[in-house]
Amino acid sequence: MQIVETHEKIRFRSIELVYVDEKEILRINREYLDHDYITDIITFSYDESSENLEGTIFCCAPRILEQSIEFGTDTADEFLRVFVHGLIHLAGYNDKTDAEKSTMTRLENRYLELLENDS
Repeated sequence: MQIVETHEKIRFRSIELVYVDEKEILRINREYLDHDYITDIITFSYDESSENLEGTIFCCAPRILEQSIEFGTDTADEFLRVFVHGLIHLAGYNDKTDAEKSTMTRLENRYLELLENDS
């Protein structure tokens, strides 16, 4: 979290990380976003202030496991990537357009590389 905070010049006050199954992520996606599909992550931000960001990150564990197999990545790495993706959303980024997706992917890769080099 600190790497994202430092580079985005923000501060996370409280982040709730919730792992759910496919049925629950679909329910959340339908109810709150009016989308009818299963996704790996849904992020809700509760505070727009960069001084005390708060939010909930819902992660669909079965979908993340599927992605790990699909992309040939280590399971722990895929879970970390999705978490970092959620943090980037909380920092104010979206991924609705191709350009926004590209920006988020670039940031994910950058922060994951920094995390790897930091350990």
